[in-house]
Amino acid sequence: MEKDFDTVLLLDTYAGLLTEKQQRLCDMYYNQDYSLSEIADIEDTTRQAARDGIAKARQKLVFFEQCIRLNSSREKTMDAVDRARTLCEERSDLRQLLDEISDIWENSNGI
Repeated sequence: MEKDFDTVLLLDTYAGLLTEKQQRLCDMYYNQDYSLSEIADIEDTTRQAARDGIAKARQKLVFFEQCIRLNSSREKTMDAVDRARTLCEERSDLRQLLDEISDIWENSNGI
């Protein structure tokens, strides 16, 4: 199982929709960089059960993104903000407004 940045972003956005156990497993694996063996020891289970739990949680995260699209919307908005920043380099008032919009997304995932 590969640890990828996209899954970390999904976890940051949708972790609250996972069960407590799934959150715990994913946090150990993706955020704390524990191995599957270490997680299995901590959870008093097998390495395969830890792997399956993380895989199922990842599937849920991907499903949530397919349905809700928060990360996709955020990425598109931030790309547009970056392009707008480039276009208004000399207008500090517009740049300040774009920074505020960017902060909204950074602090609330656009919600």
